[in-house]
Amino acid sequence: MATPRRRRTAGSETIKLNVNEVRDSIARAQRKQPALVVLQGSESDIGTHVVLDKTVTLGRDPTCELPLQDEGISRRHCRVVSDDKLFFVEDLNSTNGTLLNGERLQGRAVLNAGDRIYLGACVVKFTDSDALEVGYHAQMDALVGYDDLTGLIAKRRFDAAYVRALDAARTLKKPLTVMMLDMDGLKVINDTHGHPIGAYAIAEVGKIIGTIILSSQGAACRFGGDEFAAFLPGQPKGHGLAIGERIREQISTHRFEKDGVVVHPTISIGVAAFPIDGRQPEILLRKADEALYRAKKTGRDRVNS
Repeated sequence: MATPRRRRTAGSETIKLNVNEVRDSIARAQRKQPALVVLQGSESDIGTHVVLDKTVTLGRDPTCELPLQDEGISRRHCRVVSDDKLFFVEDLNSTNGTLLNGERLQGRAVLNAGDRIYLGACVVKFTDSDALEVGYHAQMDALVGYDDLTGLIAKRRFDAAYVRALDAARTLKKPLTVMMLDMDGLKVINDTHGHPIGAYAIAEVGKIIGTIILSSQGAACRFGGDEFAAFLPGQPKGHGLAIGERIREQISTHRFEKDGVVVHPTISIGVAAFPIDGRQPEILLRKADEALYRAKKTGRDRVNS
């Protein structure tokens, strides 16, 4: 006698489906990884994220868990803490205060997914997305926001940051130095050793420029080809000339070697400054470019203004 087969009912299918949904929901909840993501601010900060697995302090101090470049931010501006169930943001007696979703923060406030924390011109989003989503968005920000050869910020981000920095210089009545930089000898390198070696030289030069400019609280980009641009907020022309000389000297003494091939590029640099050389972004860039042309014309491997 055949064993009767148990008939599946719509109710049992629904129960099974609901159980699976609950399991999926639990799995998603376990993957949740609250984090802070920088949406707006200094171009070098945009896309930066930090997972909230401990107390996170935000500020200009490089020892902060989320260090930020905006000069309108205090060294230790605010922090995000947790009591294992909820996350709170609290101001740390910052000079300009902290805003949560546009409202000035008084004491501490609970953070909910999607909340935005405002520090100076910087906007930081609180998210409880899963780890994969946070990592994905951070990677996408890096891909669209940085030059893939040098690692410097993309030109479009540099342009926006430059305009904001110049606006701030006008408002605060502070100087701002602009630099145009162009490699010497790249054509000879490409013709002699091929474009891969030339690309390597551009990448190394970009890294040197970025390291020195960022250490001076400025920003730099690859303007095109083997030409670069940079600005230094709050710095007069004399300081810009000194920074330019540091860059020139380090490039001239750096060992450029790849696959056994050694090359010797140098760099010419033009410097201009707000307000003595101009008050508009395009004028300052043109003045720096004219100074760069003079550096090229008078022998290369030099800094001019």
